[in-house]
Amino acid sequence: MSHTFALPAEGKATAESKTASRPQGSSTRSWTPSYPFSRVAVVVLDLLVVFAAYSIALRILEAYTSLKLGIADTTIFITLVVATKGLALWHFGVFRGSLRYAGIRELVGLNGAMFLSAGILFVASHLAAPESPVPLALFILDASLCGMALGTVHFSLRMYESEIARPHTASKRVVIIGAGDGGASILRQLCLNPDSGIRPMALVDDDPRKVGSSICGVPVVGGLARLKHTVSTHDASEILICIPSLTRTQMRRILAICKECDIPIRTLPTLRELVGGNVSLRDLQRVQIEDVLQRDRITPDPALTRSLLEGKVVLVTGAGGSIGSELCLQIAAAGPRRLILLDKSENSLFYSHLGISEKFPGVETRPCLADITDENLMRVIFQRERPELVFHAAAFKHVGMMQLHPYEAIRNNALGTSIVARLAVETGVQRFVNISTDKSVNPRCYMGLSKKFAEMAVKHLGEKHQARFLNVRFGNVAGSTGSVLRLFNEQIKKGGPIRVTDPQATRYFMSIPEAVYLILCAASRGKHGETYIFDMGEPINIYQLARTLSLFAGYRPEEELPIEFIGLRDGEKVHEELWESWERPLVTENPLLFVLKGTNPAPIDIVSAIETFEDFLKTRNHDGLIQYIDGLMPSFAHGQIPRVEVQDYSAEAHLVEMPS
Repeated sequence: MSHTFALPAEGKATAESKTASRPQGSSTRSWTPSYPFSRVAVVVLDLLVVFAAYSIALRILEAYTSLKLGIADTTIFITLVVATKGLALWHFGVFRGSLRYAGIRELVGLNGAMFLSAGILFVASHLAAPESPVPLALFILDASLCGMALGTVHFSLRMYESEIARPHTASKRVVIIGAGDGGASILRQLCLNPDSGIRPMALVDDDPRKVGSSICGVPVVGGLARLKHTVSTHDASEILICIPSLTRTQMRRILAICKECDIPIRTLPTLRELVGGNVSLRDLQRVQIEDVLQRDRITPDPALTRSLLEGKVVLVTGAGGSIGSELCLQIAAAGPRRLILLDKSENSLFYSHLGISEKFPGVETRPCLADITDENLMRVIFQRERPELVFHAAAFKHVGMMQLHPYEAIRNNALGTSIVARLAVETGVQRFVNISTDKSVNPRCYMGLSKKFAEMAVKHLGEKHQARFLNVRFGNVAGSTGSVLRLFNEQIKKGGPIRVTDPQATRYFMSIPEAVYLILCAASRGKHGETYIFDMGEPINIYQLARTLSLFAGYRPEEELPIEFIGLRDGEKVHEELWESWERPLVTENPLLFVLKGTNPAPIDIVSAIETFEDFLKTRNHDGLIQYIDGLMPSFAHGQIPRVEVQDYSAEAHLVEMPS
């Protein structure tokens, strides 16, 4: 059976278009005749060089010395010299090498062939004519001349392409940070690869002993303090950070300086991440998300998670989400007796369960496809599984979507949390952790308001039953579904524009593993309805974040990649907060974890509110629900825009009038 594979039409077109679009003056095509002819030509050329070098060596010794040459200038011996050197070159693979890609292997082969043939010929001359042997000086001189001549033949084409053709092909001038092993390795590969499209202009290194030296002809011009001047002087269009041994703190310092240059940045992975510790051009990558956020990477504490989770039955709601799936991974690593993954998204649940089953085959896992607002089904699950710890991550999180569907925000986030927490009390759950958001503080959107009600419900149950129920509250999680970072990255992949709401807008950010680790830390100590917040660092300006992501993706912001301001959307604030005015954060034994203390001066009856929400939702009285919320939380109502379009699928879509 024969199989025919054809290049896709699109691939052909792309390849053809690239070839057609290459300027004629910038062609770097090498001398590449047909294979048999080129190979024979190389052999013949090498043998001619061997003959010429030996003849020159003979003439030099005859003209400038009084040495007796013996049989050295006889036809038979000259033929023996050419044949011996030809065989030596063949033995060392010199004939098989490509002129275009000649390198260290060919250089070693040339030297080996010269030394081996010189030794053989010296011995042969003594055996053939012991009474008048050929002087050793001839073979040394011949080997030197022949080696240099053959080296010129084999390396001239590559030198031409590297040094002459480079200015035509190198469209990107770069400055390399790091003149150590990593930077030198990348620099050598760039210098030996004329097709890379990258032309190194200068090296920057803080080691004063290296300043003034050069690597592969590229100068080390100074330390990081001269980076901006160096970039400007050489008109560089990219910075390559080539120091694999950098710590996170050192990387942040270097990135802060690089960002001032306002050109794209790439970096090498850490030594731990490099495969085999070797550095290559393929290892150059875009800057990692932790570096964008300027946050230290946190290493989970296995002892803490084992003491909390080992041998326990653990339930995670929202197990298919960004936080939920990472929670499940870190919980599974601690060796629970059983891990229940609950989510209402079949696809998300499937992949989360698959990932844990493959990574931790020894952990018993049970996927549960269920909706947390289905109280009867949730009661069956709790009574059957009898979880000892519950991590409640299930929630609707998209602000704009919940503004269009406020009743679904209340149903899922407020009512759903209340259902799960009440069932946890009924079945004797030891610890219950509700994962909240900074948007619940002085909420201006229905998503934040619904999470605030969820916090109140958990706090009430924890205080009433003296149970270890707690809330954890934090800001945006980088890389999570719907995160502005993910949206920006998608917009960058499409070529822009990057859409920013407001040039003054700021948000708190942390990575997913960091958030999950701190959730587990809070779970290990929380009790009686406490609320915990994380050290989120300084809020990050969204406009500056967009510029940084543009630079780290290889584009000049607002030149190669436009940035548009679209204005704040319904429910969004310019700045988020981590605690209410009446709350005060107190440090715990973990410097990244704070517990909030304080008494709400205007509390609401959350039990009655939840019951009322349920009544409105059962009768699908969505207008009544929104009016009730306005009366319950007047500060929220006053903070809303006058008119909000609500998508109500129980009746014809309508506009809900909000108090001005």
